[in-house]
Amino acid sequence: MSTTKSDPFNLNNKEILNGLEKIARREAVNHPSHYNSGNIEVIDAIEDWGLDFNAGNVVKYVARHQHKANPVEDLKKARWYLDRIIERIEKCQ
Repeated sequence: MSTTKSDPFNLNNKEILNGLEKIARREAVNHPSHYNSGNIEVIDAIEDWGLDFNAGNVVKYVARHQHKANPVEDLKKARWYLDRIIERIEKCQ
């Protein structure tokens, strides 16, 4: 790896840049930042608590809403899933 005065960290090296981009894409898929704002990932809590699809989505959208550009949109998504849970429970009563 050769460096120059104008590029001391060899950031113009295509191979290095491609490798970094792959890592960033993999992290965006496996560990997106809006799901990792505490000590545990949202998916780990959902699985640990044994939540079904709808309840898991309620937790997911509520947990990440503060980290999104449009937090109200995620809260509305959470409400939509919560309403489905409530409707299902009410039908069974």
